[in-house]
Amino acid sequence: MPRTPKVLVIGLDGALLGRVRDADAPHLAALTAAGLTAPSLIEPGAPTLSGPGWATILTGVRPAKHRVRDNSFAGHAFARYPDFLTRLASAGPDLKTCAITSWAPLAEKVFSARVGTRIATPDAEYDAGTTDRVTAELRDGDPDALFVQLDGIDDAGHRHGAASPRYLEAIHGADARVGRMVAAVEARPADEDWLVLVTADHGHTDAGGHGGPSLPERRTFLIAVGGGLAPGSVRADVRMPDVAATALTHLGLALDPAWDLDGRPLRAPAATR
Repeated sequence: MPRTPKVLVIGLDGALLGRVRDADAPHLAALTAAGLTAPSLIEPGAPTLSGPGWATILTGVRPAKHRVRDNSFAGHAFARYPDFLTRLASAGPDLKTCAITSWAPLAEKVFSARVGTRIATPDAEYDAGTTDRVTAELRDGDPDALFVQLDGIDDAGHRHGAASPRYLEAIHGADARVGRMVAAVEARPADEDWLVLVTADHGHTDAGGHGGPSLPERRTFLIAVGGGLAPGSVRADVRMPDVAATALTHLGLALDPAWDLDGRPLRAPAATR
């Protein structure tokens, strides 16, 4: 019997892959060893801010199409280019979709009412509350597609800079939370085929901050485990919009040309990208 496809997308706000490798982050290291790692850069001219970054990842199109230029989300085109959970819910009403975010605007402004569960974690609970909710959903619910965003790495970057020990400590904390989520996935029934995607919306400067055009601010990455991806593999042709396309394809949706996506699924031949 074929296994049921499921997707968990974990967003680590403001995380730099190079600093993840420097940090005490055993769970992320294990995911890297188990699947594909793809460092990449935000396209030249695109804002290195959370609003545009997450909009690109979640919709599968670049800022020229989704029209998010800052963290206000003013003038967005989500009706034309909805998030991947909305596309899944629209295509399969029985699919259980869930978004849980520490940064409230994501849950409140990006995901549509079609998404089954949208939770903006209260500020007082922050990433701990987000992680508790995700693990509870994986343990007690039956999600088909789940997006989670953790904010602590970005906060440390702003407060202390990406070159600081505090930034590494924040990565270590996020790594432990990722470990809890992955353990919850691994405890689920064996007839489920989980694809786990870990990504970031932008990078950070050594001194702290983002929003400019420098390489550290433009750095992002994707770690992908499952879906037939080769363990320990590395690719340089993966881009931010590919996250949504990969999630949709894994869950069995054919990518409609009318959607006008910029992303391509990870398992597509490189020559067609």
